[in-house]
Amino acid sequence: MEVLPDFRNGIYNVPHTILNILGIKSNKVLEPIKDLKEDKIFFILVDAFGYNLFEKYIKDFCDYDHFKLTSLFPSTTSAVLTTLYTGLSPKEHGILEWYMYYEEFGEIIKTLPFSRKDGKENDELIKLGFSPKNLFNLPTIFEKLKKEDIDSKFFVRKDYASSSYTLHMGKGAKIVPYTSLENVFQLLKKSNAALNFLYIDYLDIAQHHYGPNSKETKDLLLKIWKNIVDLKNHTKERTIVTADHGQIEVSKNFIIDVPKDLVGGSPRDVFLYSDYLPSLDYMDVLNKEDILKLLGPGKEHPKLKERVPNYILLPKDSYTIWFEDFALKGLHGGLSAEEMFVPFILV
Repeated sequence: MEVLPDFRNGIYNVPHTILNILGIKSNKVLEPIKDLKEDKIFFILVDAFGYNLFEKYIKDFCDYDHFKLTSLFPSTTSAVLTTLYTGLSPKEHGILEWYMYYEEFGEIIKTLPFSRKDGKENDELIKLGFSPKNLFNLPTIFEKLKKEDIDSKFFVRKDYASSSYTLHMGKGAKIVPYTSLENVFQLLKKSNAALNFLYIDYLDIAQHHYGPNSKETKDLLLKIWKNIVDLKNHTKERTIVTADHGQIEVSKNFIIDVPKDLVGGSPRDVFLYSDYLPSLDYMDVLNKEDILKLLGPGKEHPKLKERVPNYILLPKDSYTIWFEDFALKGLHGGLSAEEMFVPFILV
């Protein structure tokens, strides 16, 4: 089942809805809660909390209002987080995937870590003389709130709280590092900020390593949910829970004979920076024109066309396509229901 992004009632509308809830009017809000107003909210973004996991493990004992949203295309952390932090569509911000070609650097790089494709260190490109402003100099929702004297806190894992991406996307907020789930929920309970934006990536990591259907994924999600309910019982303020994308349990990987320096994206949305197109019957192919149509509304980023690959290969079913074998059991980036549908929960 192919699911296309909905730019009227999808994850694209979530940052505009946050602003609207806190008093900054927007005409891009989620219709079911267009009239919701609060002085303080907790916004919890659980990376890779797909609607399939919500249905399987949470829905039966969830007494809170909830509905289903679509993610963006590509259904990636890079694209969706940047939209959530800025309110811009992928068409506008131009950050589509983890591995992308950037003319400014003359090669495929790792976008959010701001490092070379095979780099092991965050912000490696700064040491090579490149400015992160080339990628990340975008307006944020936190800055919009600050202009109206509405304060924000942005809770991120200590490992990357000082990364270039976090520092740019957190402009206007107080960035609060945390070390564990237990630690961050204690920090949330003590916060007086109007917007408390928490990003949790543990569930995404678990699914990559163990798979979406694993016991490890289930146990971790239930632990996260227990902390969310406990927060609600402790604070009574409105809490919103959603995700950037889901994950799909992958099966067979097909290796393509293309040099790795021409391949970006991920094995579920292969960015091919080449005119050579493998002839495979287990994939759909998007050309530049197809890709651009899926990236949403707004003014096109001035460098978008050079960043968009010649083709994106979308493996059918739960297949993957890459230039080598890999060990990950759960992935995302494509247009399957598992990858594209996420819950939106009002706690």
